[in-house]
Amino acid sequence: MKEDRQFVTALARGMAVLRCFSAERSELGTSEIARLTGMAQSTVWRLCYTLTKLGYLVPGQDPERLRIGPGVWAIQSSGVRTRLADMALEGMASLARTYEVAVSLAEPHGMDMMIIQRAQAHTLLSLNLAVGSVLPIESSALGAAYWCALSAPARERLQADLQRKRPSEWRAHQAYLAQCLQSYKRQAYVLNLRHFHPEVNAMGVPVVSATDGRIMVLNCGGASSSVTPALLRGPIAKAMKGLAEKIGGWMSDGAV
Repeated sequence: MKEDRQFVTALARGMAVLRCFSAERSELGTSEIARLTGMAQSTVWRLCYTLTKLGYLVPGQDPERLRIGPGVWAIQSSGVRTRLADMALEGMASLARTYEVAVSLAEPHGMDMMIIQRAQAHTLLSLNLAVGSVLPIESSALGAAYWCALSAPARERLQADLQRKRPSEWRAHQAYLAQCLQSYKRQAYVLNLRHFHPEVNAMGVPVVSATDGRIMVLNCGGASSSVTPALLRGPIAKAMKGLAEKIGGWMSDGAV
């Protein structure tokens, strides 16, 4: 076959590495990637090194292994539910300005939550989060709100995954998730008071489509010195619930 001079082999090999990862293979070592792709170990190592430098791969729970990084989620988020994220931005930005907080909209990706939209006030404390960032389900307000909104069978399946793939993290945070579930039944939101970050208070509110039950999450947070539990439980909770209901309506109408 005549060589295709327009075809970039190095790019194709990099994409082949990324395609090795899936929900069932969330973390891989370079030897496993070499076996799956049929490429030489040295080639895979160079490709993984480059993809890590660019943020498309990051170290896994075992630092000798790799998992998909924020760079991939950022690319994906640019084409997934873009219309919904754009529609949500105005309300998120208004809430962020009013209460001087950061507001995120996220969706589940395996055992993480990926931010697909974010509005942030110019406050003294700013976490390094942006569209495409991923946060673990077990320790974040985003994850806890998603956890609480799941049906009991779906929650059990997620728990089994966390226990199998992140056993130490599950043990460290299972009490937090249990507490969130109890409070969610009373107030329809969850709080994360300096649990994810020692200087941050946050809350999470599920966004649920009435037509197909899809779940996204709104998160709001800021410095614990100014974003107090009373503020979160009071006017912010009311505003967040209202915005979540509006976005859920757009989801139900197919604005994705």
